[in-house]
Amino acid sequence: MFVGGFFGFLGLFLSAFVSRMELWILTYGVFSGIGFGLVYSPCFTVVNFYFKKRRALAISILLLGTGIGSVVFPFIYHSLINCYGLQGAVLVISALSLNICVCAALIRQPQELQKGKIPLSKQTSTETNSYELENDIIEPRKSCCECSTRRPIREIFHFSLFRKPSFFIYALAFMCSIYAYFSIFTMIPGHARVQGMSSARVAVLLSVNGGVMIFARPVVGLLADSKIIQKRNIIGTFLILGGVSSIILPWFTGYYPLLVYSITQGLFPGSFFMFIPLLLLEIVPLENLPQAQGLLNLCLSLPVGISQPLPGWIRDVTGDWTVSFRVSGGVAFLAGLLFFVEPAFRTKCQRKRNTSR
Repeated sequence: MFVGGFFGFLGLFLSAFVSRMELWILTYGVFSGIGFGLVYSPCFTVVNFYFKKRRALAISILLLGTGIGSVVFPFIYHSLINCYGLQGAVLVISALSLNICVCAALIRQPQELQKGKIPLSKQTSTETNSYELENDIIEPRKSCCECSTRRPIREIFHFSLFRKPSFFIYALAFMCSIYAYFSIFTMIPGHARVQGMSSARVAVLLSVNGGVMIFARPVVGLLADSKIIQKRNIIGTFLILGGVSSIILPWFTGYYPLLVYSITQGLFPGSFFMFIPLLLLEIVPLENLPQAQGLLNLCLSLPVGISQPLPGWIRDVTGDWTVSFRVSGGVAFLAGLLFFVEPAFRTKCQRKRNTSR
């Protein structure tokens, strides 16, 4: 995480001094992308080692930072560019990103895990299809270097997880979810400008989306921890509702329908991030969560990469944003259905496994 924070700073800092788009892609896209990618997984997974009973609430509080950032940073960027120009604004943002290194220095694994005293049976999921490890006890680790050099690549990345139907379905569902969510940050501004809305109103629409997440995520976290409704059913319902709102939005025009749409997207699809580790822990033990999270992030990189240009390309081909919204809504609807049908696939595979024995 410390190295990732430094790479993120370096990419932003160098971007302030380049004028060619090719170099901007290298510095901002590659360097910063690698850096912030290294930050995301450790920050997102380490909290799961500290919480069990209120894990969903803890993750939702962790993710409040993204909601706060969505509200605050559009206005910060606008002010910095007006005051210092693009170069000065990027320099200030690069300096802010160095705070990641400070935060990384404060993160530690629980002491029990470092000493290797926790039996794996106490960490694994209670689901019948939980991923099994070869050893019953977590072995003490002498150093990070020793771990990284002695562990085989297949053990580090756990590509065998793709043979688990539940992991494959979850990966596909989260890929659809992340495309549906990130695509709105292209479609909302584009659709608003076509209707003649000002840049200030566009900024408000995006900020409202982040503001809704600040209040919605803790509530959703409490709902997930209550176990009144299964986690996969919560996120499945949310994604279907978000997909329906994307499909019907083109039938409405004006600022207020877009405002309502921005609220629904922050409330429903915007909540799926917190369910990633919660659902992964149903199929892998806690000790293997970082590897499973990293493998899933690798899968998510594809929809993240196309979620911004693809809606714009569809708009260029069709002439308006209607098809873009409906494609995004259809993808979100599909993701919701995948979460609902996953238990059926799990049961079917379990029966086949029992029959083969």
